[in-house]
Amino acid sequence: MRKYVMAALLAPSLVWAGATDELLSRLQKLQSLKGGFEQMVLDKGGTHMQQAEGTFQVARGNRFYWSTTSPFSQLAVSNGETVWVYDEDLEQVVIRPLSNDLGETPALLFSGKPADVAAAFSIAEQDRNGAEITYRLTPKGDDPLFDQLDVSFKGDQPQSMRLQDALGQKTIIDFRELTINRGIDAALFQFEPPEGTDIIQQ
Repeated sequence: MRKYVMAALLAPSLVWAGATDELLSRLQKLQSLKGGFEQMVLDKGGTHMQQAEGTFQVARGNRFYWSTTSPFSQLAVSNGETVWVYDEDLEQVVIRPLSNDLGETPALLFSGKPADVAAAFSIAEQDRNGAEITYRLTPKGDDPLFDQLDVSFKGDQPQSMRLQDALGQKTIIDFRELTINRGIDAALFQFEPPEGTDIIQQ
């Protein structure tokens, strides 16, 4: 009887470790990633609140270029140290230091160090169907912007992210037409505000 009790106690931790190792292995293979995205925000009851689409490019070193093209134009760029958030309609750019807290910046999941993911999140396998697998990441830090993050892969290719905050609001990001590890010009991750833009330094 004793060995069966011990097996039951160990099984959850072994599954947990397996999910962590699997996810980190998949992330380690992603040195750069670019493509399109569709984003939808739902309230706690599932009512559609917002929808957006655009393109993105990310590369290791905490660098990202996230361009929303519809229904409004907004750009978020990071060179690994600084973040520029440019609103074309308002002719305004907010400049702030990049936070390395993955609980605040989910884009760092694909552009930061994979080892940091295990430090920032508890990771478990949420669902598996053939080559498709979803991992659930729960932030370990205090006061994260979201309570849980589900990231789905098909093989080694990311498919989607699902974020849920403390109020039950969900943000769903589906990726499309992805290109992996093709190299990205480092100049893309620098931003020069257009002339006449209002600059807000944080």
